[in-house]
Amino acid sequence: MSAADDLKARADAAFKHARYEDAVALYAAAIQADASNPLLLTNNAMALLKLQRYAEVVDCCNAALALRPNNVKALWRRATAYSALARYNEANSDYEAALLIEPTNKTLVAELENNSRALQPDNASAASTRLLCHVDRPPKGAQEFERAWRESHESPELLYMYLKLIPVSDFPALPRSSLESAHLSAISKALDFARREHGDDYQLAFDILTALTRVDRFALAVLFLDHDDTNRILAIIAWLGKDKGLGVEHLEKQYH
Repeated sequence: MSAADDLKARADAAFKHARYEDAVALYAAAIQADASNPLLLTNNAMALLKLQRYAEVVDCCNAALALRPNNVKALWRRATAYSALARYNEANSDYEAALLIEPTNKTLVAELENNSRALQPDNASAASTRLLCHVDRPPKGAQEFERAWRESHESPELLYMYLKLIPVSDFPALPRSSLESAHLSAISKALDFARREHGDDYQLAFDILTALTRVDRFALAVLFLDHDDTNRILAIIAWLGKDKGLGVEHLEKQYH
């Protein structure tokens, strides 16, 4: 048995016993051992769905679809994640693509119908109201942060508004499990929005980037950032240093 197969078997067992955090860690290790197997990616996406880590589900499914474009599981799980993120048009596209491959799948048909109802004007308005009510106050704990995070992180403007509400000293304790590259990616987009639209609010960017370095598994999250996210963060740091005169040497070292 290969290393990837052994890790997959252990991940499958963890998932079966509802140890989803363990399953995600083991699937991730299996993917590192064999990045060419889309089944590892779709299994990991399922475990991430159980943890409601929807942005990471999308990333896993994107990688699986790059390997196998007609992968129904990847399309289906990405559609589920898109729907949870209120990205209903993208969810519909994936449900429809999956149904082209499996046109008799009744569960897919039902989920497409449910998602389509969310696109109706009254429902879309209600979803927006629910979204705003979760991001108009600081979180009372990690669980509330994660709920508001799921509803705001796809919008840089909304996430920026939410980040402004959170005392910087609270950041290290807020990610319920650990910091992920998806957190850093979304926060960097929100801070870049703030830099372009609210240039005087530079202290917030400095304080948040500094606080994030104290969050559990920060170094690992930085390691898994893609090139665009890393460059975006470094551009913000350079702006803080050159344009705003802040001491950013420690940030440059942490985020490189």
